[in-house]
Amino acid sequence: MGFRLKVDGDKAIELNETQINNVEFLSTTPDASNARATELGLGIKVDGKINFSLGAEQEDATVELASWSVLPSDDAKCYRSVDLQVVNAGQVVRNYIFPHAYVLNYTEELDDEEGVGKFVLVIRQKRDLNEKVELKGGFEA
Repeated sequence: MGFRLKVDGDKAIELNETQINNVEFLSTTPDASNARATELGLGIKVDGKINFSLGAEQEDATVELASWSVLPSDDAKCYRSVDLQVVNAGQVVRNYIFPHAYVLNYTEELDDEEGVGKFVLVIRQKRDLNEKVELKGGFEA
């Protein structure tokens, strides 16, 4: 199984199966709720590798992830369209589309011994636009 992430916005960001290790779909309701709350939070957590390209042979998409993560909320560029595909045996088996996503949290961990970095990206859909999120699955072969 593999994952493909595409972020459209100011500058396109694409990560593929070689860079993404793990994905979690997040659907959260406030802890203080006694029933299904209207303040549903929808998000995606992506764990992956930073493959450094010496001599700039390849563009490092994680630099753009980090740049996106530091945009302030009053900058319209902080909201982007995110398309995450889950691929199994060459077929897309699940597709998550968040049309107004923002970075809730982004971290990088760099290891001097192994020479490979790790990142964790947590995105959320703008809450007042949750109805625009698309969750697709059950695609025909």
